Amino acid sequence: MATSLFVEQHADGTAFYINGELQFHSADEAIYHEYLTIPAIALAAKRFPNQLLRVLICGGGDGLAARDILRFPQVNQIDLVDYSQEVIDLGKQDFASFNQGSLVNPKVTIYIHEAFAFLNRLVQDFCTESCQDHTYHVIICDFTYPTSVAETQIYALEWFKLLKKTLVPLGIIAANAVSPDLSTLAFWCIYQNMQAAGFTVKPMQLQIPSFINHDYGSWGFLIASEQSIIRSEIESLDLPPNLRELSLDTLPQLFIFDADIAQARHSVTIHQKDSSQLFFYLLNHAHISNSNNSIASPENLQIDFLDLQDSPTDLSTNNHNFQLNDPMSLESLAQSWLMQLESNPDSLVIPAQHHSQTPEISQEWLGRAKQLLNQIDFSRLIAKLLERSQELPHEIADDLRELQNKIIKFQQSKSIDGQESQAISTDYESRPSFNLTTAKVIAIVSLTLLVANLAAPDAVFAKGSTSSSGFVSNSSSDGSGGLGFFGLMMTVAGIVWLINLANDNKK
Repeated sequence: MATSLFVEQHADGTAFYINGELQFHSADEAIYHEYLTIPAIALAAKRFPNQLLRVLICGGGDGLAARDILRFPQVNQIDLVDYSQEVIDLGKQDFASFNQGSLVNPKVTIYIHEAFAFLNRLVQDFCTESCQDHTYHVIICDFTYPTSVAETQIYALEWFKLLKKTLVPLGIIAANAVSPDLSTLAFWCIYQNMQAAGFTVKPMQLQIPSFINHDYGSWGFLIASEQSIIRSEIESLDLPPNLRELSLDTLPQLFIFDADIAQARHSVTIHQKDSSQLFFYLLNHAHISNSNNSIASPENLQIDFLDLQDSPTDLSTNNHNFQLNDPMSLESLAQSWLMQLESNPDSLVIPAQHHSQTPEISQEWLGRAKQLLNQIDFSRLIAKLLERSQELPHEIADDLRELQNKIIKFQQSKSIDGQESQAISTDYESRPSFNLTTAKVIAIVSLTLLVANLAAPDAVFAKGSTSSSGFVSNSSSDGSGGLGFFGLMMTVAGIVWLINLANDNKK
C-alpha cells in the first residue's frame, strides 16, 4: 500500500497527513480521540466491573488513541495493529509529546500488520486453542479515510463479522467512519454493515474545527455491541479525570441526527469485502445525497438514536441487487446513464469512478450531455459513420440512415426559419420530434465517442488524425489511417454494446 506521510508545523500546532488526508491537528485532536475511545472504554468498564480489560486498536499508529485508553486503570492490555512502521516510528518519536509516550507503555504491544489479515489469522490460528486469551473487551477502529476499493475492505461486512468473533460477549466496538452530512450514504453503509454483522449500533457525529477547515464536514463515529446500548448506560458513565473535550453533558447530544440524514440509512446497500459499493458511495456522495431529498422531512425533525432501537436493512434483497450490479463496473455506469436518459434527460450525470474524479467534475465535464450534444456536428458524424456502413451491423446502419434523414428534414425546416445551425438543439422548444430510440442512438454515439477518446485518444480524435471539427480523417499518408480505423471500430463496438444494453433494459 503506497503511503505518503507529511508533518506540517503551524503557528497553533502540528498537523499530520497520510496520503494527503489530515489525520490530526494537535490543536483539536482531543475532540476526535476522546470521543472515539472514552465512551467505549468507559462502557466496557461499566459492563465488566472488577475485570482487567483487554483492548485492540486497529490503526491508530500515532499513539493518540492509546493515550486516552491508558487513562483507565482497568485497562491491562492494549494490542495495536498498524500496517505502517513509519507511522509507528513517528508515534514513538515526533508525536511522543502529544501521545504522552503511549506507544512505549509496557501495557501496549505493537503489531506491524494489515488489520484484516491480522484479525483473520487471529481467529483462524488462535481461537481454536484458547479464545479467552485472544479476545477483547473493546476494539477501537481508527483507520485512515479509504481512497481505493482495496482500502474499503476494513469497513466491509466480513470485517465486522471478524470483529464479532474476536470480541467477548457484551464487548464494545468503536469505529471512526466518514462524514454523515457530506458522505451520507457511505456513513450509513458502514452503519448497516455493522448491524448486518449482528451488532446493535449507535451513530454519533460531531464538529472538529480542523476537519471543517479541510472541507471534511461533520465527522461520524459508530459505537456498537451485541447487546443494545441504552441511554441510562451512556448517561451514567464514569469518565476519567482531566479530559479536554468530552463531558457527560455533551455526549448524549452527539447521537441526535436530522431526520433527512437519518432516513437515508434505509436506502443503502451492504458493502462486502470484494465489492466496490462503499467506494462508490464515497466517490458519488453529492449526487447520491441529492437523490434522497424527496424523503427529507419538511419539518427537519431530528432522530435521537439513543432512544431508537434500529433494525438492520433487509440483506437478502440488497445482496441480490449487488450481485447483479457492481456500481463501479463500466456496464453499471452505462446503465445508469441510459436510465437517466429516460427518467431525467435534462440533468444527466455520470457516476465518478476514480478518487480524483469528484461528482462536481463529473457533472461539469461528462454529465453535461446537452452541451456535449450541441458541440457535435451530428450530420457530419453520421455521414462519416455511414461511409463505412458495410462494416456496421445492418440494424445500426438502418437506424443511422433514418436518423440522417430526420436531421436533414430538421435542418431544412430550420433553414426556412432563417436559422442555419447544423447542430441539434436539445432545448424542448426547438428539439426535433425524435422518438426515444433515436434519442438513445444520439446519446449512445456521443457516449461511445467520449469513452473511446478517453481510452485511446490517438486512435479516435487526437494528434493530427482528426479534422478541425474532431472527426476521424481518411488520410493515411501520415500513418494515422490505421489508428483512425481502430478508433472507428472501437466506436462501432461501443455502439453495439450500448444498444444491446439499452434493449436489455427495456425487456
